[in-house]
Amino acid sequence: MISVIIVNFNGKYYTEACIESVLSQTGPDREIILIDNASSDDNTEFVRRRFPEVNVVENKSNRGFAGGVNDGIRISKGGLHPYA
Repeated sequence: MISVIIVNFNGKYYTEACIESVLSQTGPDREIILIDNASSDDNTEFVRRRFPEVNVVENKSNRGFAGGVNDGIRISKGGLHPYA
């Protein structure tokens, strides 16, 4: 299994296409984790309704890209790419 971690801050405009792109890929089993860095748009509710298979985590503050990725890594179930 691989883990795809998407870090978001007020990015509702891009999120749907991003998740659809990941879902259209073939290959190993995957999990998608959306880390939301305290956005003010309704992106998390939209993702929960449209993509119930995505694990949505709502941070209470904007932890930045690296902080968001680290949050996603902590809960991910997938392995690391051998070249990572």
